[in-house]
Amino acid sequence: MRFDILHKPDYAALHATLSAGESITAETGSLVSMDGGIKLESNLKGGLFGAAKRALAGESVFLNTYTASGEGQAVDLAPPTPGDVVHVPMTGTSVIVQRGGFLACSQGVQIDAKWGGARSFFSGEGLIMLKATGAGDLFVASYGAIHLVDVRGTYIVDTTHVVAFDEGLTYRIRKVGGLKSLFLSAEGLVVEFQGTGRVWLQTRSAPALANFLHPFRAVQPQKNN
Repeated sequence: MRFDILHKPDYAALHATLSAGESITAETGSLVSMDGGIKLESNLKGGLFGAAKRALAGESVFLNTYTASGEGQAVDLAPPTPGDVVHVPMTGTSVIVQRGGFLACSQGVQIDAKWGGARSFFSGEGLIMLKATGAGDLFVASYGAIHLVDVRGTYIVDTTHVVAFDEGLTYRIRKVGGLKSLFLSAEGLVVEFQGTGRVWLQTRSAPALANFLHPFRAVQPQKNN
């Protein structure tokens, strides 16, 4: 598979060119366009149990697989929000992807759900994260630009800015300062990573955007009975 990531970092899209018989698996709803000879098939990823875990993670129950019937056929994919797409080469290690961060992967990469337990629950990121394993190409997407950090020791990130991280990193969810800081600083909870590995961050936060827009929302007047 050959690929180009176009229009970075604001409105990034993935342009993948496939060999005959080659496939790429993508999140449902990410298709922009494709050559007419490409076959599209939707499947329950990981069976019924795997699909149930993906639903709990806030991910689509189905994944789409695009297979080329001839040489050089192309498919274009894009995430639902304005932002970036990055290529993560997979060489047998595992990468944990937060919900909404998975865009696509090549053959040889498996996508499954990983139980996050109470740590993810309290971070507001859902009970389950996705786990990518195997060898091949992984593509993750973000809201805003993506910034890669090589962690050596301890590194702290706001929970809403985490896109993905190497499974070898340990992490815990904690407050910023005491209770006063938690409620008055507008920073909420953070992830404290420890160890050696990579963390992919997004420069924008969807919850922060929602909070910004909240005062401007249209409010329907209540009708008297």
